[in-house]
Amino acid sequence: MLMTRRWIGLTLGMLALIVAFGALSWWQWQRAQRADVVPPVAAAEVLGLAPLAPSAYATAVELSGTFDAAHQVLVKHSDTVFWVVTPLVPADGIAVPVARATVTSPDDPAVAAVTPGMVSIVGIAQPYEGDPGVAVSLPPGQVDRLTASSLALPYPKVGGWVAFTSQTPEAAVTAAAVVAPISGDAPAGLRLQNASYAVQWVLFAAFVIFFWWRLLRDDLRGAGVDRPREAAAPVREVY
Repeated sequence: MLMTRRWIGLTLGMLALIVAFGALSWWQWQRAQRADVVPPVAAAEVLGLAPLAPSAYATAVELSGTFDAAHQVLVKHSDTVFWVVTPLVPADGIAVPVARATVTSPDDPAVAAVTPGMVSIVGIAQPYEGDPGVAVSLPPGQVDRLTASSLALPYPKVGGWVAFTSQTPEAAVTAAAVVAPISGDAPAGLRLQNASYAVQWVLFAAFVIFFWWRLLRDDLRGAGVDRPREAAAPVREVY
C-alpha cells in the first residue's frame, strides 16, 4: 500500500512539512537566545526626568546631540580604571550622560578627544550607581561613582545614563568601551515568547506524523489487512 502513488505523495508531503516545521522551530529557538536582534529604540522612550524604570535596564537606545566637554567628569573606579562620562545634549535640552570610554589614566588622549558637532550615539541604558557614598578627596573633575548628584549640570538631565557602544562620526581617538554593569546578554535574558514558538513548531510536526499514521491505519482497516483470520473449522475424524 505504501508504494501506491497516493501514499508516496502523502509520505513525501509529510516529510516536507516536518523539515519545514523543524527549520522554523530552530529559527525561533535561535531568536530566543539572541539579544542582538532587537534594534535600539529612541532614548526618549526609556530615558526621562524620572529614574530609569527597572523594566528598561539594559535597553539598547540611540540618540543624537552635541557633547558638552565643559561638564565632563571622570568616574574613578580604581587607580587604573576611569570612566569618561560626557553629557550629550540633544535638541530638546534634556542631557544624557554618556560613558563613552574607559581609560587607565586621566592623561589618556581619549579624555580630551571629544567629538565636536552633532553626533549619533548607540548605547545601553543604565541606572545610576546608587547613593552618593562617602565623601572622598579627588581632584576636580573626578567622582567616585556615577550618580545623579555627581553630575553638576546647569540644565536638566535624564534619570539614568548610557554605556556607549558606537558613535557616528567615529571618535578621533579610540578607547576601550565601558562595560555596562547591567547587560542584556545575561543568560536570564532568554526570550520566552520565541522559545514558546519553537516548541509550537515541534508540536505541529508531531501532529503531522500522528495524522499520517491515522490515515494509514484507516486505510489498512478498510482493506481488511488488520482483521484476524477466521479460525478453521475442526476436522472430524471418521472411524
